[in-house]
Order: sequence, then structure tokens, then C-alpha cells
Amino acid sequence: MLSALKLLTYPTSLPRARLPPTIDVPMMPVASPPASSSFPTHMLAVSSSRASHSAPNTPTAGSFVSQNSSTATLPLFPAHALVLAVHCTLLPQLPRSRPSNRTASLQLPVVPLTVPNAETFEMLHAYLHTKRADRLLAELLPPLANVIPPAHGAASSSAGRPAYISQFTSEGLLRLAHSLASSAAGHPQGALPALMGCTRVINGLWRNVCALGVFDAELWGVMDVAWEIVLAALTRAAERQRA
Repeated sequence: MLSALKLLTYPTSLPRARLPPTIDVPMMPVASPPASSSFPTHMLAVSSSRASHSAPNTPTAGSFVSQNSSTATLPLFPAHALVLAVHCTLLPQLPRSRPSNRTASLQLPVVPLTVPNAETFEMLHAYLHTKRADRLLAELLPPLANVIPPAHGAASSSAGRPAYISQFTSEGLLRLAHSLASSAAGHPQGALPALMGCTRVINGLWRNVCALGVFDAELWGVMDVAWEIVLAALTRAAERQRA
């Protein structure tokens, strides 16, 4: 789907109060277009629920009902029903998308979707379509983006662990934590508030993953690694403040 997205032009957001049932997405003409199955089937308009930060709420069919009382804009994410069906086991069935015979544009159903944390939905959406664990970890811990090791092609290690997280040793995680703590020390509000911001991002992603029922070992491994790094960085920052 990623190659097909490069051929499409669509808005990044729409007003919640005026969400259309469908959206026409212009398609760039090319000599050899991707297969029709490569194109998105739906356009998700994502918003946050008001659930507790410690209680992920699973979407229901009601999550697909537009809330017309708000004037807020909702970010849009083109999605493929098959990808969501394979990975999001607790997501209700999407409205039917009718195949289009048009070559100049796609007509996609607009699906209002409420998740626990809309701010982190983009990184989950990207991971489900790319399976790039290294990019996800870099998004969770932006100050470490330049030192996070790249992902390799293997699906799992010889020990049965997801391949990407299997390369992290305890010593390596501690080095990353110290680097994160040092970076956070330069934050205008101080190291601890900066690191707590990282915990909120990880928590937001975790709530979305739980609510949608995503059981991907590499994804869960990345969240575990990120959480471990941040906790160690918090310990390091607290020790520096007491010194």
C-alpha cells in the first residue's frame, strides 16, 4: 500500500462536524500503476476517547459513528481493510468498501474511529503497514533516533524472540538510557518532565494497541524496550538531581 499512497492526493484532516460519508481521492496517472489491491480501502478519521490512561477501551461499532457536536478537526489515515483485519483483532468490522472502476480517483468510505489516544495512532498505523520496529522505537524516543540500531530482515531470532529486540543487551539498554537522560537534561523544563513526556507517548501507544487487540510480538517488544530505557533514564536523572 505504501507505493500506492505516493500516487494519491488527500487532505490530512477534516472537520469532525462535516465528515462526508465518502471522499474522492485523486490518483496520479502513471504508466504502470500498482495492483488495485495495493490501494487503501478506507479513510480513517481518528479521535481520542476520554478513557482513563490506565484503562484501554476497546472500540465498538459505536466508535464508527460521527460525533457532529464537535468542531474539532480529525486527522485522516488511509487504511487497507485487510491489514486492519489481520492485525486489529478487536476492531469492529469496517463499513463495506465498494470496488471502483475509475482510474483518475478512488472513492473511499470515511470511517470515524475513536481510540484511546489519537496522538499516537499515526505511529501504530505506520508500523502495521511497514513493520519497521526501528522506526517505531525512534518515534517513541526521538532523542535517540540517531543511535538506535537499524532493523534487519529476519522475522525472529534463533531463540524465538522477535529479531529486532533480540539484539539489545542489558548493557546496551543502559547506555541508551544514559544517553536519553543526558539529552533530557537540556530540556527547558528539566530532565524529569521531558522523560515523563516519553512515558505518556509510550502509554498512549500501549492503550491503542490493547484497545485494538494488536498481538504483534515485535511491536510489544519495542514498547517493552522503550519503557525499560525510559525508566532507567528516569532513575539516572533522579540520581543526578540528588547529587
